Amino acid sequence: MDFKIIERKTIMNKVVNIKVGDLNPATKFATDIELNIGVVVITESPNGAEWGVVSSAPIEIKGGTHKFANIIRTANDADKKIIEQFKIDAKNALKVATEKAVQHKLDMKFLSAYYTMDGGKVILQFSSAGRVDFRELVRDLAYSLKARIELRQIGARDEVKLAGAMGPCGQVCCCVRYKEEFENVTIKMAKNQKLSLNPQKINGMCGRLLCCLAYENDHYVEMADKMPKYGEQVTTPDGKGIAQDSNFISEKVNVKFQDKDTVKYGTYKRCDVNCKGCGKH
Repeated sequence: MDFKIIERKTIMNKVVNIKVGDLNPATKFATDIELNIGVVVITESPNGAEWGVVSSAPIEIKGGTHKFANIIRTANDADKKIIEQFKIDAKNALKVATEKAVQHKLDMKFLSAYYTMDGGKVILQFSSAGRVDFRELVRDLAYSLKARIELRQIGARDEVKLAGAMGPCGQVCCCVRYKEEFENVTIKMAKNQKLSLNPQKINGMCGRLLCCLAYENDHYVEMADKMPKYGEQVTTPDGKGIAQDSNFISEKVNVKFQDKDTVKYGTYKRCDVNCKGCGKH
């Protein structure tokens, strides 16, 4: 079957995420056709034609110049038959690659494999603690599998996304359920939320900082600027006091009142004290 890439003159104004080879992470492709999640498509790439599965609905591109590879067409019955055979061949390629890595004494964990639509190239993804010199391995694999070989090293987050895992919240990890791209997560985000910096508490199954630390970070940053700081003198409906701890979710602050030897505490809404950014005082 001929999978020659045809030049497309249609102006693409939408992009869609495709799991090339039905694998993570997903890649953005330009499209001018409506596609549903789960549809198998044939895409263009530097490797020629590849197959993939739609993992998101098409969205419109907003402004600027964008360069994305195109989707050639949806897969037909003949394509799907070929793809099913490639899936079987890929399992064998994964097994062979794992065995060969052991023979070459390489610290590599092979995670996935898939064939391009012409069957002439196998792309294997692996994880490793460091850099690996796999030149001899590639030659050995090319001879054993009778195909061109491309090895791709992926990070710890992509490994969990690919394999799947349960998060500490009791749900399937966000990266597996819906995240197509990883945000930059920093330890400062945990500090902004006043969380314990115990790695067991703030790291995910991948050993990296939890993706969800970024979800509410903007709110915490905003509240940190608007809520009174610990030890700051504030005015409340019950008089002047000293701000204690604050709850950025409920937007309430505990206030300490001291009159000689008498100490009292009260809890107030953010805008019931002379906090910054309130606009009421």
